Amino acid sequence: MRSLAKLLATCFYLGYIPIAPGTVGGSLLGVGIYLLISQHNLVNLIVTLAVTLLAIWSSGKAEEIFGKKDDQRIVIDETAGMLVAMLWLPDKSMLYLGLGFAVFRVMDIVKPLGIKKLQAIKGGWGVVADDVAAGLITNIILRIVMKIV
Repeated sequence: MRSLAKLLATCFYLGYIPIAPGTVGGSLLGVGIYLLISQHNLVNLIVTLAVTLLAIWSSGKAEEIFGKKDDQRIVIDETAGMLVAMLWLPDKSMLYLGLGFAVFRVMDIVKPLGIKKLQAIKGGWGVVADDVAAGLITNIILRIVMKIV
């Protein structure tokens, strides 16, 4: 189980990328998954929920393995957050995918509106909660932009 948790938490070892593992390993993997599932709303929801639940479990176990809270090698939380950011958007164009990626990365790094406090939650829940919240904020921002444009 330890090996499986580590494999999932690091997104098949993409978390070991030396520069910006959360962006390159986690968020870009989320973009790739989204491209595969975006045209099917039910599949989109199921995959997003499954990745999020796997993220909670594997992140908690990986913290024990790495001996560190939210170790940078744990990137499945960014994958889950990116999927939440793009969930059920009415415009599935590459323009909004690119904008969603950029806004999500900013929200995940800056952690506005109290998102940072979510990291204090123990275990995998705390690792994933801030990314899901950043994804939700990104999703709302994208919907507002879509209404205006």
